Amino acid sequence: MNAILEAARLQGGVSITRRAMAYCGPKRVHLWELATGEVILLTHTVPGGFRQPVKLHEPLEIVVDRFREKRGHRVVTPHVI
Repeated sequence: MNAILEAARLQGGVSITRRAMAYCGPKRVHLWELATGEVILLTHTVPGGFRQPVKLHEPLEIVVDRFREKRGHRVVTPHVI
């Protein structure tokens, strides 16, 4: 299944409340916090395209901090939608 369609399926009818993005070289990680408190993580590499998304059962702050602690990652802070 297409990774974008899979992310929409994981989202279901729940709204996205905040989003963030982590960068490391050609890799970009999109982070979307759902109203339920879960996070959808979608990785995009150039070239290569999207990987299958993952739904994480932890707060966005913890996921963002994990990326900030990794060497070479630049994180754009969460945006309220």
